[in-house]
Amino acid sequence: MKRKTFLCSLGLFVISLMVVFPVLAKADVFIKQKRHTDAYEVMGQTQPAKDEIVVMWMGKDKGRLDMSEDSSWIIRLDKNMMYILDHTKMEYVEVPFNEFGDLISYSISQSEMSEEEKAQAKKFMKGIMSMMKPKVEVKDTGEKQKIKGWNCRKYIMKMKMMGMGSTSEIWATEDIKINYDLYRTLGFAMVAKQPVFQEMFEEMEKIKGIPVLTTSKSSAMGAEVKSTEELVEVKKKSAPSGTYEVPKDYVKAKKD
Repeated sequence: MKRKTFLCSLGLFVISLMVVFPVLAKADVFIKQKRHTDAYEVMGQTQPAKDEIVVMWMGKDKGRLDMSEDSSWIIRLDKNMMYILDHTKMEYVEVPFNEFGDLISYSISQSEMSEEEKAQAKKFMKGIMSMMKPKVEVKDTGEKQKIKGWNCRKYIMKMKMMGMGSTSEIWATEDIKINYDLYRTLGFAMVAKQPVFQEMFEEMEKIKGIPVLTTSKSSAMGAEVKSTEELVEVKKKSAPSGTYEVPKDYVKAKKD
């Protein structure tokens, strides 16, 4: 059962990589997104439909992503570090950008598996890391449309990774003037220095501007997942004090 739970979590992790297109400048930039994922079933476990409000802050060399009230990601390019905050436990884990595997290792260590099963899972993940190179194709359709007052251009992005695939229809705008190089760097900071993802980054640079509306269909482990992301608000304003810092009363989580 524990092994099945781990494999299910792995499947959900891969699905999340494929359906989530991150939207992560002299003033800070505040970005608000609305994300909806339809209900789906994977390995016999039903995942209910989910609606989320995603809030992002982008500074000169740092960023923050609030996925929910329970967790936040702080990205510090100046420190070459990412901090994952667990607000329910008032804990955090730090992950160097060049240690993508460390994040997976931490997830395994927090699972309910026995120590022997954790060791086997880490060995298994180490072996498949080389298989995670994604194949991405972006097509500029040339179609244009005004969405929510922004002039948008339509792109089709197809991605395949570990035998799983997704297709996304992306309407992006260049009307919003920000530092797009920094925007892309922050958006993919977790895996930015991993060689297996370099071709993906280069291909995705064909998408000009910020996605305003994205609809995706993904298939993984027998599940078909449909999701929609909408850009709700973008503002340039000063981030609240402490936005890019780990709270002083948070404790560093222990890792196996």
